Amino acid sequence: MMICPKCGFEQQDAIDCIQCGIVIEKYRHPAYAARPPAGMTESGPRKSRASLPWNPLLRLTLLVGIGLLSISYLLKDSLPDGDDVLEEILQPPVQTAVDMAPFQIEAGEMVYTITPLHTYELYGLVVSYHNCGTWWDIYHHGQWKDFINVKDLCVIWGNNVLTEVYKEMRFTSDSWTCTYYWPNHEVGARFNHTCLSNNHLLSHDESVTRSLLKTSRGDQIYLRGYLAEYSHTGGDFHRGTSTNRTDTGNGACETIYVEDYEILKVGNSFWRTTFRVSKYVILLSLLLIIIRFFRTSVTPSHE
Repeated sequence: MMICPKCGFEQQDAIDCIQCGIVIEKYRHPAYAARPPAGMTESGPRKSRASLPWNPLLRLTLLVGIGLLSISYLLKDSLPDGDDVLEEILQPPVQTAVDMAPFQIEAGEMVYTITPLHTYELYGLVVSYHNCGTWWDIYHHGQWKDFINVKDLCVIWGNNVLTEVYKEMRFTSDSWTCTYYWPNHEVGARFNHTCLSNNHLLSHDESVTRSLLKTSRGDQIYLRGYLAEYSHTGGDFHRGTSTNRTDTGNGACETIYVEDYEILKVGNSFWRTTFRVSKYVILLSLLLIIIRFFRTSVTPSHE
């Protein structure tokens, strides 16, 4: 009996192994054993594309990008401390009654009639917002055919900023309301609801619209325009406006036709930039990894 020197199969003495088919004497020869048989690959280590030095760096870049995206997402909309709020934000809105004839504008194949009631100036800290053109808003563009209400901004000013009570609260906005929450009665007692307003902002000016769409939570803003009622030719749509800061509930929002708008101070500019850059870093890293994967898959190995 003998044992095949290659596969270890035990068999009767023979020239060829009946298990793996090698010529036993040739396999034992040093010149033959030094090279692998045809169709076989070396079992020793060899360099491959996957072990190139930039691949670990690419994976590290992807992980760093994901980490920065997560952190910046949490911090990009945080509200500023009271020391970072401009002095102008402490003053209340200013409005003056006007006797103006209604005027019309066209947008989205609709003719809108704007009826100004008061001139209006507002300095405020944005605590939440709603983009009216967002895909999940079924009301503004869908049901109401309202294409000039660009954005809703929920802002605070005055004593609510001075006491920094907003830092202990939570604010959310949806298609037509701003809702605020406090953790306990003590915080609620310090908050003054007359120093908050939810503003439906109408715009037919491209530069104003661009600035509105750029506005985010934590920004400090100034706007000038008209508290106004408006309607359009597409049906029974009509929206009014509040003309004081003391009302609550349905109809308490200010509807403002905006003529001048400015972001006085951008909030969290570092984290917003980090958020944008990290998204591009992740996309680029994934693209390079995918390209690398397919190139490695289709490139034959050289033995």
